[in-house]
Amino acid sequence: LEFDERPDAWASRTAAGAIRQRVRVGTYAGTLDLFLGLGLRTGDVLPDADPRVTMGSLKIISDGSLNTRTAWCCAPYADRPDGGVGAPNLTSDELRELLTRASVGGLRVATHAIGDRAVTEVLDAYAATGARGSIEHAQLMKREDVPRLAALGLKASVQPHHLIDDREVTDVCWSDRSDRCFMFRSMLDAGVEVVLGSDAPVAPLDPWLAIAGAVHRAAGDDEPWHPQESITAREALAASVDGLGTVHEG
Repeated sequence: LEFDERPDAWASRTAAGAIRQRVRVGTYAGTLDLFLGLGLRTGDVLPDADPRVTMGSLKIISDGSLNTRTAWCCAPYADRPDGGVGAPNLTSDELRELLTRASVGGLRVATHAIGDRAVTEVLDAYAATGARGSIEHAQLMKREDVPRLAALGLKASVQPHHLIDDREVTDVCWSDRSDRCFMFRSMLDAGVEVVLGSDAPVAPLDPWLAIAGAVHRAAGDDEPWHPQESITAREALAASVDGLGTVHEG
Protein backbone atom coordinates (compact mmCIF):
# COMPACT_ATOMS: atom_id res chain seq x y z
CA LEU A 1 0.00 0.00 0.00
CA GLU A 2 2.07 2.86 -1.33
CA PHE A 3 1.38 6.33 0.01
CA ASP A 4 1.72 8.16 -3.32
CA GLU A 5 -0.37 6.04 -5.69
CA ARG A 6 -2.89 7.74 -7.95
CA PRO A 7 -5.52 6.07 -10.17
CA ASP A 8 -3.65 6.84 -13.41
CA ALA A 9 -0.34 5.35 -12.27
CA TRP A 10 -1.35 1.86 -13.32
CA ALA A 11 -2.42 2.84 -16.83
CA SER A 12 1.15 3.95 -17.61
CA ARG A 13 2.58 0.80 -16.08
CA THR A 14 0.21 -1.28 -18.19
CA ALA A 15 1.30 0.60 -21.32
CA ALA A 16 4.92 -0.13 -20.42
CA GLY A 17 4.17 -3.85 -20.06
CA ALA A 18 5.28 -3.81 -16.44
CA ILE A 19 2.43 -5.85 -14.92
CA ARG A 20 3.54 -9.32 -13.82
CA GLN A 21 1.09 -10.27 -11.07
CA ARG A 22 -2.33 -9.47 -9.69
CA VAL A 23 -2.44 -6.09 -7.98
CA ARG A 24 -5.04 -4.62 -5.67
CA VAL A 25 -4.61 -0.87 -5.57
CA GLY A 26 -5.30 0.78 -2.24
CA THR A 27 -5.96 4.37 -1.30
CA TYR A 28 -5.50 6.44 1.82
CA ALA A 29 -7.76 9.24 2.99
CA GLY A 30 -5.77 11.84 1.06
CA THR A 31 -6.54 10.27 -2.33
CA LEU A 32 -9.92 8.74 -1.46
CA ASP A 33 -11.88 11.39 -3.37
CA LEU A 34 -9.86 10.70 -6.53
CA PHE A 35 -10.85 7.03 -6.53
CA LEU A 36 -14.44 7.64 -5.48
CA GLY A 37 -14.75 10.31 -8.15
CA LEU A 38 -14.01 7.66 -10.78
CA GLY A 39 -16.75 5.47 -9.35
CA LEU A 40 -14.26 2.73 -8.53
CA ARG A 41 -15.52 -0.01 -6.24
CA THR A 42 -13.49 -2.80 -4.69
CA GLY A 43 -12.88 -5.42 -7.40
CA ASP A 44 -13.23 -3.06 -10.38
CA VAL A 45 -10.45 -2.96 -12.97
CA LEU A 46 -8.69 0.42 -12.90
CA PRO A 47 -9.20 2.62 -15.97
CA ASP A 48 -6.93 1.68 -18.91
CA ALA A 49 -5.05 -0.82 -16.72
CA ASP A 50 -4.22 -4.48 -17.13
CA PRO A 51 -7.22 -6.65 -16.09
CA ARG A 52 -5.10 -8.00 -13.24
CA VAL A 53 -5.02 -4.51 -11.66
CA THR A 54 -8.16 -4.06 -9.60
CA MET A 55 -9.38 -1.68 -6.94
CA GLY A 56 -8.66 -2.74 -3.39
CA SER A 57 -9.37 -1.05 -0.07
CA LEU A 58 -9.21 2.26 1.72
CA LYS A 59 -6.33 2.03 4.20
CA ILE A 60 -6.80 3.75 7.56
CA ILE A 61 -4.04 3.94 10.18
CA SER A 62 -5.97 4.27 13.42
CA ASP A 63 -3.08 4.18 15.91
CA GLY A 64 0.71 3.99 16.09
CA SER A 65 3.20 1.19 16.66
CA LEU A 66 4.64 -0.84 19.51
CA ASN A 67 8.27 0.23 19.20
CA THR A 68 7.38 3.93 19.34
CA ARG A 69 4.98 3.30 22.27
CA THR A 70 2.22 4.93 20.21
CA ALA A 71 -0.04 1.89 19.72
CA TRP A 72 -3.22 2.77 21.62
CA CYS A 73 -3.69 0.51 24.66
CA CYS A 74 -6.21 0.01 27.43
CA ALA A 75 -3.50 0.01 30.11
CA PRO A 76 -0.19 1.92 30.39
CA TYR A 77 2.96 0.51 28.83
CA ALA A 78 4.85 -1.49 31.46
CA ASP A 79 8.05 0.49 30.82
CA ARG A 80 6.45 3.94 30.84
CA PRO A 81 6.54 5.52 34.29
CA ASP A 82 4.47 8.42 32.94
CA GLY A 83 1.55 6.05 32.42
CA GLY A 84 1.52 6.47 28.65
CA VAL A 85 -1.03 4.36 26.79
CA GLY A 86 -0.30 5.49 23.22
CA ALA A 87 -2.87 7.45 21.27
CA PRO A 88 -5.36 7.27 18.41
CA ASN A 89 -4.60 8.99 15.13
CA LEU A 90 -8.27 9.79 14.52
CA THR A 91 -11.22 10.76 16.65
CA SER A 92 -14.12 8.33 16.81
CA ASP A 93 -16.15 10.60 14.54
CA GLU A 94 -13.33 10.92 11.99
CA LEU A 95 -12.85 7.15 11.90
CA ARG A 96 -16.55 6.50 11.36
CA GLU A 97 -16.81 9.18 8.70
CA LEU A 98 -14.04 7.53 6.67
CA LEU A 99 -15.59 4.09 7.05
CA THR A 100 -18.96 5.44 5.97
CA ARG A 101 -17.59 7.27 2.93
CA ALA A 102 -15.73 4.16 1.78
CA SER A 103 -18.68 1.86 2.41
CA VAL A 104 -21.16 4.08 0.58
CA GLY A 105 -18.70 4.29 -2.31
CA GLY A 106 -18.37 0.52 -2.54
CA LEU A 107 -14.90 0.19 -1.05
CA ARG A 108 -13.77 -2.27 1.57
CA VAL A 109 -11.58 -0.87 4.35
CA ALA A 110 -8.28 -2.12 5.77
CA THR A 111 -7.81 -0.52 9.19
CA HIS A 112 -4.47 -0.60 10.98
CA ALA A 113 -4.97 -1.25 14.71
CA ILE A 114 -2.12 -2.55 16.87
CA GLY A 115 -3.07 -1.73 20.47
CA ASP A 116 -6.03 -3.37 22.20
CA ARG A 117 -7.82 -0.04 22.75
CA ALA A 118 -7.44 0.73 19.05
CA VAL A 119 -8.85 -2.67 18.08
CA THR A 120 -11.90 -2.13 20.29
CA GLU A 121 -12.48 1.34 18.83
CA VAL A 122 -12.16 0.04 15.28
CA LEU A 123 -14.56 -2.83 15.93
CA ASP A 124 -17.06 -0.35 17.36
CA ALA A 125 -16.69 1.78 14.22
CA TYR A 126 -17.20 -1.13 11.84
CA ALA A 127 -20.27 -2.21 13.82
CA ALA A 128 -21.73 1.30 13.79
CA THR A 129 -21.19 1.92 10.07
CA GLY A 130 -21.70 -1.53 8.56
CA ALA A 131 -18.43 -1.19 6.64
CA ARG A 132 -16.66 -4.36 5.51
CA GLY A 133 -13.01 -5.26 5.34
CA SER A 134 -10.22 -6.11 7.73
CA ILE A 135 -8.25 -5.16 10.78
CA GLU A 136 -4.58 -4.93 9.90
CA HIS A 137 -2.12 -6.29 12.50
CA ALA A 138 -4.46 -6.85 15.49
CA GLN A 139 -1.24 -7.31 17.45
CA LEU A 140 -2.75 -6.92 20.93
CA MET A 141 -6.41 -7.69 21.59
CA LYS A 142 -8.79 -8.03 24.47
CA ARG A 143 -10.03 -11.60 24.60
CA GLU A 144 -13.66 -10.50 24.41
CA ASP A 145 -12.95 -8.74 21.12
CA VAL A 146 -11.92 -11.94 19.33
CA PRO A 147 -15.50 -13.28 18.91
CA ARG A 148 -16.64 -9.75 17.99
CA LEU A 149 -14.16 -9.80 15.11
CA ALA A 150 -15.71 -13.04 13.89
CA ALA A 151 -19.29 -11.86 14.36
CA LEU A 152 -18.65 -8.75 12.26
CA GLY A 153 -17.24 -10.87 9.44
CA LEU A 154 -13.98 -8.94 9.36
CA LYS A 155 -10.68 -10.44 8.29
CA ALA A 156 -7.71 -10.43 10.64
CA SER A 157 -4.82 -9.48 8.36
CA VAL A 158 -1.79 -10.43 10.44
CA GLN A 159 1.96 -10.56 9.96
CA PRO A 160 3.50 -13.47 11.88
CA HIS A 161 7.09 -12.40 11.27
CA HIS A 162 6.38 -9.34 13.43
CA LEU A 163 6.02 -11.84 16.26
CA ILE A 164 9.70 -12.72 15.79
CA ASP A 165 10.83 -9.12 15.36
CA ASP A 166 8.78 -7.73 18.27
CA ARG A 167 9.16 -10.56 20.78
CA GLU A 168 11.78 -8.88 22.97
CA VAL A 169 10.22 -5.42 22.99
CA THR A 170 6.81 -6.93 23.72
CA ASP A 171 8.19 -8.65 26.79
CA VAL A 172 9.37 -5.22 27.96
CA CYS A 173 6.43 -3.01 26.98
CA TRP A 174 3.56 -5.47 27.37
CA SER A 175 5.04 -7.92 29.84
CA ASP A 176 1.73 -8.08 31.70
CA ARG A 177 -0.33 -8.87 28.59
CA SER A 178 1.96 -10.64 26.12
CA ASP A 179 -0.30 -13.70 26.22
CA ARG A 180 -2.86 -11.60 24.29
CA CYS A 181 -0.48 -10.81 21.43
CA PHE A 182 -0.70 -12.44 18.00
CA MET A 183 -3.64 -14.63 19.07
CA PHE A 184 -3.79 -16.69 15.87
CA ARG A 185 -5.11 -19.87 17.49
CA SER A 186 -7.79 -18.01 19.43
CA MET A 187 -8.93 -16.17 16.32
CA LEU A 188 -9.17 -19.30 14.19
CA ASP A 189 -11.01 -21.18 16.93
CA ALA A 190 -13.50 -18.29 17.19
CA GLY A 191 -14.22 -18.44 13.47
CA VAL A 192 -12.22 -15.39 12.39
CA GLU A 193 -10.91 -15.44 8.83
CA VAL A 194 -7.17 -15.06 9.39
CA VAL A 195 -4.97 -14.03 6.47
CA LEU A 196 -1.18 -13.98 6.68
CA GLY A 197 1.01 -11.29 5.14
CA SER A 198 4.39 -9.65 5.45
CA ASP A 199 3.80 -5.87 5.78
CA ALA A 200 6.75 -5.51 3.38
CA PRO A 201 9.09 -3.70 3.49
CA VAL A 202 8.74 -3.76 7.29
CA ALA A 203 9.32 -7.53 7.11
CA PRO A 204 10.65 -9.54 4.15
CA LEU A 205 8.21 -10.32 1.35
CA ASP A 206 8.41 -14.08 1.93
CA PRO A 207 5.29 -16.14 2.67
CA TRP A 208 7.36 -18.99 4.08
CA LEU A 209 8.68 -16.73 6.85
CA ALA A 210 5.11 -15.79 7.74
CA ILE A 211 4.04 -19.43 7.78
CA ALA A 212 7.02 -20.42 9.94
CA GLY A 213 6.28 -17.62 12.40
CA ALA A 214 2.64 -18.64 12.74
CA VAL A 215 3.48 -22.32 13.24
CA HIS A 216 6.64 -22.22 15.35
CA ARG A 217 6.31 -18.80 17.06
CA ALA A 218 10.08 -18.68 17.34
CA ALA A 219 13.19 -18.19 15.24
CA GLY A 220 15.96 -20.77 15.04
CA ASP A 221 16.43 -22.67 18.28
CA ASP A 222 14.50 -20.19 20.44
CA GLU A 223 11.74 -21.48 22.67
CA PRO A 224 8.27 -20.99 21.19
CA TRP A 225 6.66 -17.78 22.44
CA HIS A 226 3.18 -18.43 23.86
CA PRO A 227 2.90 -21.68 21.91
CA GLN A 228 -0.77 -22.04 22.86
CA GLU A 229 -1.46 -19.54 20.06
CA SER A 230 0.38 -21.45 17.33
CA ILE A 231 -1.50 -22.84 14.34
CA THR A 232 -0.80 -25.86 12.17
CA ALA A 233 1.18 -25.79 8.95
CA ARG A 234 -1.97 -26.66 7.01
CA GLU A 235 -3.88 -23.78 8.62
CA ALA A 236 -1.02 -21.35 7.96
CA LEU A 237 -0.77 -22.43 4.33
CA ALA A 238 -4.52 -22.02 3.85
CA ALA A 239 -4.33 -18.53 5.41
CA SER A 240 -1.63 -17.62 2.86
CA VAL A 241 -3.79 -18.34 -0.21
CA ASP A 242 -5.39 -15.29 -1.75
CA GLY A 243 -8.88 -16.72 -2.08
CA LEU A 244 -8.57 -17.29 -5.82
CA GLY A 245 -7.85 -21.01 -5.75
CA THR A 246 -6.75 -23.88 -3.58
CA VAL A 247 -3.44 -25.37 -2.57
CA HIS A 248 -3.20 -29.09 -3.25
CA GLU A 249 -0.64 -31.73 -4.18
CA GLY A 250 1.04 -30.93 -7.45
